[in-house]
Amino acid sequence: MASSPTARRWGAPRTLDRYVLALTLKPMFMSLGVVLMALLLERLLRLVDMLATAGAPIFLAFALSANLIPHYLGFALPAGFALGVFSAVSRLSAGAELEAMLASGVSVQSITRPLIALGCALSLISIVVVGYLSPLCRYTYREIVNQSVSYAWRAHAPAATFISVKDGLTITADEVDKTGRQLKGVFIQNRQTAGVDVVTTAAGGTLELTPDKTAIQLKLHNGVIVRDLGAQRPSTLRFNDFVLDKKFDLQAPPFRPRGGSERELTLTELWSEMNAPLPSNPREQLAAEFHSRLARSLSLAFVPLLIVPLSMTMRRSAKIANMATAAITMVLFHNAMQIGETLAHKNVGPPAVMCWVPFLLFLALSLWLFRTSTDRPGDTAISRAIDKAHALVSTLAQRTVGRFRTAEV
Repeated sequence: MASSPTARRWGAPRTLDRYVLALTLKPMFMSLGVVLMALLLERLLRLVDMLATAGAPIFLAFALSANLIPHYLGFALPAGFALGVFSAVSRLSAGAELEAMLASGVSVQSITRPLIALGCALSLISIVVVGYLSPLCRYTYREIVNQSVSYAWRAHAPAATFISVKDGLTITADEVDKTGRQLKGVFIQNRQTAGVDVVTTAAGGTLELTPDKTAIQLKLHNGVIVRDLGAQRPSTLRFNDFVLDKKFDLQAPPFRPRGGSERELTLTELWSEMNAPLPSNPREQLAAEFHSRLARSLSLAFVPLLIVPLSMTMRRSAKIANMATAAITMVLFHNAMQIGETLAHKNVGPPAVMCWVPFLLFLALSLWLFRTSTDRPGDTAISRAIDKAHALVSTLAQRTVGRFRTAEV
């Protein structure tokens, strides 16, 4: 049933648009899931190791990983969208559907239109994720790390594990009971200022509350304290009972306010700080962060202009080369954005120029590639360069074989 003129006037999606979007969304979501899982699993292993070393609860690794999702999603969206578009158009080309569409009067622009609309929607999602959710989650991540690792120690010591508590203090024990409070074979290293190392060993120890129940103290039994004074002779002290002079707070103090780094500020806050008389961070860093986030998000709308021409081919060799070209172009663009942001931080040039020049170059390349491939779909400057290189290699190979045969005769 054909769509009514009223539906077309209000921009209702056509059957072709819905079909192209359906072909794109499935591989896009699958690739997003794979990329996010790979990134999160790699970080999860490091978080578990960090929490175990600090004696913090391991379940906090999942809370920390959840706060990293917006950050990784900002990197995964362009890759997932590009893979989805490439997969959809390649499927149309492989099944001869693309040829049938073009023969019936459907233009390449009509096929690309819903993909650009999807890219615009993803740009808005990226602005929300990268511009607002990621800064808030980044601050929450650092707050959890401060409370569970960097400052507070839960006084649960795993056996045969070196725990870096705070102020240069490292604790380990050969045996620990189920509660984590009774220790055997205790070794403590306290690296103080002025190059003085204090090493304490004890047959046993107990983690217990202080008399006022506001902190945790370590009470040691039957041990030795050795002070290494550098050039002087080390001093040795034996004891039966000894309470370590370090006290461990049960709770970490309130974390610093959000905004200590420009990456913890939302787009609105970045804009306000950029125009403030006395910004909280260097103005160049604020501007670079603001323009970089916007440029990365807006680039999603133009990804189809780059990917569609490179995916309209049925030749296997050309498809592999085009896929590699698309991947290299996307990586180069994001690396150029990173380099521009770094140069802007160092005040090498205006942040707007450093961040938007890579975007404009990416846009120009995408528009040029799209406009030069619509007349003959699948025939792009990339494919012509590959054909010329293949012909050159074949010619050289034939000449080389001919020379060997002549030499043999």
